[in-house]
Amino acid sequence: MAKASPLLVQEEPSRYLDKDALWKKVITDLFEPFMLFFAPDLYEEMDWSQTPDSLEQEFHRIFPKWKKGTNYTDKLMKVPLKDGKDQWVLVHVEVQGDEDNDFSKRMFQYFYRIFDKYDEKIYAIALLADPIYSFKPTTYEYHFHGTHLTYAYNAYKLLDQDEEKLLQSNNPFAYVVLAGIYMQKSRYDADKRYQFKRRLFELLLQDPEKNAREYVHSLLYFIDYLLQIPEDMSKKLQEEVKPMIGKEANDMDKTKHPDPPTLKPLLDELRQEGKELGRREGRAEGKAEGKAEGKAEGKVEGQRERTREVAMAMLKEGIPIESIMKVTGLSEDELNEVKNQI
Repeated sequence: MAKASPLLVQEEPSRYLDKDALWKKVITDLFEPFMLFFAPDLYEEMDWSQTPDSLEQEFHRIFPKWKKGTNYTDKLMKVPLKDGKDQWVLVHVEVQGDEDNDFSKRMFQYFYRIFDKYDEKIYAIALLADPIYSFKPTTYEYHFHGTHLTYAYNAYKLLDQDEEKLLQSNNPFAYVVLAGIYMQKSRYDADKRYQFKRRLFELLLQDPEKNAREYVHSLLYFIDYLLQIPEDMSKKLQEEVKPMIGKEANDMDKTKHPDPPTLKPLLDELRQEGKELGRREGRAEGKAEGKAEGKAEGKVEGQRERTREVAMAMLKEGIPIESIMKVTGLSEDELNEVKNQI
């Protein structure tokens, strides 16, 4: 009989991070590749020499009661355009586990409240990261006695995407999409989730340049939390990726992002080893430098002594001090000291 895969065992509570914060973080960290991935035409109009503004406080003021007890993530960004105008980007990420019949209505309510407050153009997109294949909302319609309204928005269903195309993509946000797909495909299978997680870790660590090195840390953090596995599997994963992570440990140390929890013990160990090696190399270099400096100082002192001997001989010959100063480069005070030794 074939061995059954174990049901997914959740990690200890300290390892948890709510999906709302997790999705917000990765969208903020990878906002530029996010826009290039989903809206390449709009991306070209944006002025990336300026930093987009994240309007979290403004968003919560517009929707003060909507967030409580919800299963979805909302992100509002203000992005400058190349023509000097501003573009408002509403990013609505759906991560709930059940179908929501009011989803499109809520998307419309987001739109009209933001539009009413700011009177700006809005780009809205819903990332549907739920496990329901048939749940694919794209429009909100309202009809009442001759009054008609249709609101259409961009929607991206993670489970509809081609995994191979995502793996071939040069856009680092493709790894975020893959992680979302793999989370749903391994909801009740820890072995499968382990393989998915290992695959993404290896791809990111083996070829960080392909994935834009500055995003690797954020991607590993997102994947680590989204694809949680039992503790024994996490330790096994640490050992398997250890040979790939040496250089990344130092690069990650330079970022302001927290370490992925699975990799943190390994990263701390490698950083400590790097510091010890640096200290040993520094001490060896200091010894060599001290020896070289001693030789140089001895050489200079020897030249100085020979110059004084020449000056002393010239003084004994009765040569004027001014002439001796020109020949030896010694000052009058230095020559007087030599003269006192005669």
